[in-house]
Amino acid sequence: MTKTLTLGVADLASANSETQLTAQGSVSAPSRKIPEGVRRITKIIASIAPDIAANGAAVFLLRLGGVAVVGGEQVLVIGAAGGQAPQTGADPTGIGPYVTVLEDLDIEVKSDVINVSAEMAGDDLGECTGYVTLVFE
Repeated sequence: MTKTLTLGVADLASANSETQLTAQGSVSAPSRKIPEGVRRITKIIASIAPDIAANGAAVFLLRLGGVAVVGGEQVLVIGAAGGQAPQTGADPTGIGPYVTVLEDLDIEVKSDVINVSAEMAGDDLGECTGYVTLVFE
C-alpha cells in the first residue's frame, strides 16, 4: 500500500545553507516518522517557489538523511531558478511554478525518523518556499 509524507518550510535560509523541512502548512510540527510497513521511497514530488528578490541563479537540493535512510544520506536535485530582480518603474517578471516529480526511485528506508532538508545552492534569490511529498511503498 502506498503511503506519503509531506514536509516543507516557508522560508529556505540563505544560499548554501541547509534548511530542515519541518512544517506542513498549518501543522507546525508534523511527524517525520516513516510509516510502518514500507520499505522504500519510490517517488518524490517537490515544489520550490523563489521570490527572485535578488539577481542570480540557484539550484535546489533535497537532502534525505537520518537513521531511517538505510543507505545513508541521499542528495537529489529538485529544481533550479534564476532571474533579475525588479527594477524601479518596471513590473516584476513572473516565475514558476516549479514542480519536480522524481519517479522510479528505490531509496531503501526503515520505520524511524527521517531528516528532510532543502538547500538553495548558488546565488541567494531571496525568500523561497519549498515542500516535498515522499511516496513510500
